[in-house]
Amino acid sequence: MRLAPALDHDDFPEAERSVLLLDGECRPLGLTVVPVDEPDGPGIRAASLAAATARYDLVVEREAAAWVHGVVPDLPRPLTLAVDLGRSRRTKLVTPPPREARFRSDDLVLLGGVRVTTPLRTAFDLVRLDPGEEASSTAAALLAVAGLAPAVAAALAQLHPGSPGKQQAIDRLAALPTA
Repeated sequence: MRLAPALDHDDFPEAERSVLLLDGECRPLGLTVVPVDEPDGPGIRAASLAAATARYDLVVEREAAAWVHGVVPDLPRPLTLAVDLGRSRRTKLVTPPPREARFRSDDLVLLGGVRVTTPLRTAFDLVRLDPGEEASSTAAALLAVAGLAPAVAAALAQLHPGSPGKQQAIDRLAALPTA
């Protein structure tokens, strides 16, 4: 039997995962541990968050999605998760409560069995919801991962349904430096 590459509490109890870490067989990643020979990448990073998303079918978004896509070095805490109102029911049972959002099918990608916002949607949300310079530099790195020029990203963001701060976000995307 082949185990999942991201080993969480469903695969091994905490004590056994600790032994795997101490023995040098695994390394910590996200909310799990992974074998040391498992290559790092978006799929394994997303899979390492499955325990936090699976029960309520949450979407990994914003800073956590940027981590999944490999443009920020550390997993942000608390995790930035969202309820997709077009697919899932609202839930008040998650702590902290996730943001409620509507996602188009092309806003999401399935990585490691977890729904994650695409680099473009992640960049759009970051510049829309965070006015800081760090959000802009993360957004520029996400566009580079997606292979999108800022002008193309801004044009694609025009297709996004109305959102608070949409036009400011489009202007910020267009003004990002080309990576």
